[in-house]
Formats: sequence, structure tokens, C-alpha cells
Amino acid sequence: MELTSLQEALNNNGFNDMMKNGKVRVTFGYATLPITIEKDLSNDTLNISYPQLFQILIAMLMLVLAFISLGNASFAWAGIEFAVGIYMFVSVILTEMSAKELRQHIRQMSLPET
Repeated sequence: MELTSLQEALNNNGFNDMMKNGKVRVTFGYATLPITIEKDLSNDTLNISYPQLFQILIAMLMLVLAFISLGNASFAWAGIEFAVGIYMFVSVILTEMSAKELRQHIRQMSLPET
């Protein structure tokens, strides 16, 4: 499946997507990370990627900083850091669920109709 036809099919099915630098970028909202679809020419497959590892590391850092702030008796700052860390973990989970939905949708589009 070509990326331009994939982008048109996703757009017709209600996904918020756009073509950028030879890749299709799908966004699901403000709470999720953007999902990038690119074509691997050597295998003739579609690769779906999103920067989840970086966000998990930042979320873990925010939670560690929250516990350090609790040790320093800075409760307001610890609460803010804890909330940001939890929000980032929830965002990763929502992105993973959205990516699963997108994979299923693409798989259904690529199946031949009988």
C-alpha cells in the first residue's frame, strides 16, 4: 500500500493525519503522542513508530524528583512533579492503545475484499 493512498484512506475514515517528509503522521488528541507511519522499501512493509521510550524516561525522572522533593519538605512542588509524571505514564498508555487501534485498522484495509 502506498503512503498517499493510506493517508487518503485514513483521512476518509476519520483519522487526523497528514503527510510530512514522506511519512504519514497521525494524531489522536492532546493526551497522546503523534504516531508516524513510514514505508520500509526493503521489506515492503509499513512501520508504525512513536517516541514512547523518551517519554517513559522523563516520567520516571519526574516521579523520582517528586520523592526527592517530598524528602526536602517541598510538598507543593512534589505534588506538581508527581502529577506530571503520572500524566506522562497515562499518555504513554493512551498512545499504545491508539497505536493498536491504528494497526488493526491498517490491517483491515490491507485485507483483500471477497
